[in-house]
Amino acid sequence: MTRTEEPPELFTIDGAVPAEVLEALVEWLRRNPSHPGHHIAVSCELKSVSVAEAAAQFGIDPADLTAVIEERAPVTPDLALRLEEAGWSPADRWLGMQCAYDLAQERRKRERAGSVPAPATRPADTALR
Repeated sequence: MTRTEEPPELFTIDGAVPAEVLEALVEWLRRNPSHPGHHIAVSCELKSVSVAEAAAQFGIDPADLTAVIEERAPVTPDLALRLEEAGWSPADRWLGMQCAYDLAQERRKRERAGSVPAPATRPADTALR
């Protein structure tokens, strides 16, 4: 997983995480989403399924699934539908994760090149107004 920033420190006051810390964490996660391959790997572990077994469930070559898990390949619409058909979450969720990851990578690339400013921090419910 390629992450250039560190997540905000979590601390508690009387057992509660302050709202500003939670907001900072949500913002950090928005700017640094995981590749969906990471979620496939975690799901395999939770289900006690090997990559080869999962690939067989999805009807794909294990090498192709390994490429996604190792973040060398994206979750395509075809794979997303195969994941959905195997009961591994809806296809739109997999594609949403891939889109969020791709967008964050592109933003980071442009920020490094100095060609676009970092996105403004704003509540999600006002983003499309």
